Parts: sequence; C-alpha cells; structure tokens
Amino acid sequence: MTSPSDAPILSSISIDAVVDEIAKVSIWMAELEERDDWPTPLRFGLELSVEEALANVITHAFEDVESDPVIRVDYFRPAPDSVGMRILDNGPPFDPTAVESASLAESVESAHIGGHGVRLMRHFLSHIGYVRRDGMNELTLVAGPKSAD
Repeated sequence: MTSPSDAPILSSISIDAVVDEIAKVSIWMAELEERDDWPTPLRFGLELSVEEALANVITHAFEDVESDPVIRVDYFRPAPDSVGMRILDNGPPFDPTAVESASLAESVESAHIGGHGVRLMRHFLSHIGYVRRDGMNELTLVAGPKSAD
C-alpha cells in the first residue's frame, strides 16, 4: 500500500462550517464510490468516520477563531482495496488520534452522549493519521484491510 501521504489526490470538496454541509460530502462520496467501484464493505465505516470527524470540526473547531473557516475533504486511493479521505481545516491544532476512546457504558441508562467517535473510527478504519501543516489540521482516514500487527 502506498503511504497515505504519498497517494495522489483524486478529487476534493470544500464545505462551509455548517452541519448541513455534511450531506454534500455524503453525496460526493456516493458518487466517488460508484465511479471508482469501491470495495463494497468500505463505504459504511468510512462515511460514518468522515461524518463524525466533520461534525466535530464544524461544531468545535471554529468557536473562538476569528478567521474564516476552511474545510476541505480530499479523496485518494492508497491501494486498490483501500479508500482514503483527508479532512483539512484551519481551526486550532487538535489531534483526534491522541484522544483516548471513551469507556463503554454498562447499560443504556448509564450511557453518555459523546466521546465515542474515535472508538468508531478505530473500529472501522485501517489507518487514522494526524499532522498539523501550514496552519491546517490534516486528519487522514483510510478504510481497507487491517494489517495483522
């Protein structure tokens, strides 16, 4: 597999920092899946992970930022059996890969909303990476076969 950082960008979409814009990304991903014949099991987990990451960026990243929000999602294929998305935003530095997964509740009654997005991403994705570059957060999400390590 090509390193996610070396894979060429095949398509990109920019959105406004509004939760309703996440639907545009879902439609765009469906079009890419059909066009490029993604392996069937990959879309659900990847789309769920992208939606979760975008919701967090839109909801939290720009609360105290005076500059205009920038959010872009890049699509790439690091291998024929893998699909990758890179989410870029100009919010303050935040590395979601460093966040510890919330513990699971023992019952529905004791469950709390929030904090489980990273757990979902780790479950569904074969790679999650973060880097801060040129004033932008870059979150890389790859769905594909998981390595045996």
